[in-house]
Amino acid sequence: MAENIVDQTPIACSLSSASLADRQLAWQQLLRTSLLARERVPGGLRLTVRKAARPELRSLIDLERSCCPWITFVAKGDSVTLTAQGAGEDVLVQMFQVI
Repeated sequence: MAENIVDQTPIACSLSSASLADRQLAWQQLLRTSLLARERVPGGLRLTVRKAARPELRSLIDLERSCCPWITFVAKGDSVTLTAQGAGEDVLVQMFQVI
């Protein structure tokens, strides 16, 4: 497990393996059907989805906040900016490359 050197928040997800697989599937489905843009930003990336997918995006963000406190989520309209400190940035970007 990597550790965020800046604030010592562990870079880890608290979900069980089965729950993590379900969550990854939910992100994959959302982004496969609704992703309009994925762009790198300082500290992470920004995902923009179709307007109709906004409720699902917000729901996933709320779920992620509880299991991955090392990620900062800033939702605005149809997009979310996900950032992390230190090594978390690379982990975060890698997580969403495979989706």
